[in-house]
Amino acid sequence: MQKKRIVLMVCIGILLIGLPAIRAQEVKKFSLKEAQQYAVDNNYQIKNAKTDIEIARQRVKENTAIGLPQVSGSVSYNDFVEIPTQLIPGEFFGLPAGEFAEIKFGTQHNATWSASVSQLLFSGQYLVGLRAAKAYETLTQTTYLKSEIEIKDAVAKSYYPVIIIQENKNYLDSTLTSMKKMLYESEEYYNNGFIEDTDVDQLKLMITDMETTLAYIDNQLKLAYNMLKFMLGLKVDDQVEVTDNLDILLGSVNNEFLVNSKFNFTDNIDYKILKKGEGLSYLQMKLRQAEYYPTMSAFYSYQKNAMRNEFNFFDVNEKWFPTQVIGVQLDIPIWSSGTRRYRVNQAKLELNKLKVQDMELQQRLNLSIETYRNEFNNAYLIYNNRLGNLGLAKKIYQKTEIKYKEGISTSLDLSQSYNQYLKAEMDYLTSILDLLMKKSDLDKLLTKATN
Repeated sequence: MQKKRIVLMVCIGILLIGLPAIRAQEVKKFSLKEAQQYAVDNNYQIKNAKTDIEIARQRVKENTAIGLPQVSGSVSYNDFVEIPTQLIPGEFFGLPAGEFAEIKFGTQHNATWSASVSQLLFSGQYLVGLRAAKAYETLTQTTYLKSEIEIKDAVAKSYYPVIIIQENKNYLDSTLTSMKKMLYESEEYYNNGFIEDTDVDQLKLMITDMETTLAYIDNQLKLAYNMLKFMLGLKVDDQVEVTDNLDILLGSVNNEFLVNSKFNFTDNIDYKILKKGEGLSYLQMKLRQAEYYPTMSAFYSYQKNAMRNEFNFFDVNEKWFPTQVIGVQLDIPIWSSGTRRYRVNQAKLELNKLKVQDMELQQRLNLSIETYRNEFNNAYLIYNNRLGNLGLAKKIYQKTEIKYKEGISTSLDLSQSYNQYLKAEMDYLTSILDLLMKKSDLDKLLTKATN
């Protein structure tokens, strides 16, 4: 029985030790849309943008609380180690004229406790400030929406290179396998005296170059994955796998929609942020103007004082002397030597600057949509051209490979056609990456802000 218990404990220990390793091997798989949504929930910048919204909400609550009743209390104690001396004309005490009597008033121990309540009745600055705080909250929400749009664009532009590099790796892996098989056959032909050793050496050289290129591509793929992980808010040692492929990404390219869809600059997120900034700037001007208005508040204060020659403030038989005050205070701004006027002028000028920026942004957005559409069109044309070139280069390479196996072509011909095919393949993949990047730029610009 004891042995069974020991064996059971050992098995449990092995399982517990193995659990972290099992977890460490977990692979997170993402399509492009899944990656974008994951980034919206976990990216570092998005997290801070969410915090900014909460900060703005707390600011609204802070400004609201200013207009609610304010209650405060205080307790004080003074020990006059030496009671202050007052000089009184001596005539009051029968002393010669010109002399003063030295008199000490008060007690050594003095204590006071008080409580007060105040309520703001009217303040133009408070009312405008409350509106400004709410406008700022709305602005942070719109800014958060922009962060979402930007992070989705950044994730897409990090996702595309992973697919392209992986596709390039697949091309080279397939070609390398074919080359190694061809090398094996060529070595057999050479051993039987059908071909020269230079043909074999040429194939070996091509394979070596291909293996070096694959090692470089593996490093590039690792870097691309690391960038994607960073955008997703993951750690470098997390395991990630992309599930989309080249066909899916190319299938998402809607050429007709991207080129012909209507663009309205008022739906653009940057324009919406600018307009909300204008509204906030207008309220800032109103806030400066409100400095001319009076402020009225009411207050109530209750206070008790005790003066003793001995420290016996906790003696219930000793007296405390109460004081109560209730009142209204009206603060009227009269003259500030132009300070308020200059502040209002500055706020008006800031608002004018935003109006100029408004016109500039309208023109810039209209120019951007035309530029991005032209760039996308060019990228689409180049992609179609490179796709045709790849087909031709592949056809030439395959025919040359067949001729080489039949002894009609030399290894030099094979090397040249292979290099031509490899370049066509690289140009094709590069054109796809450029097309997807241009598509992402257009998607970002055409995204309608709903806030």
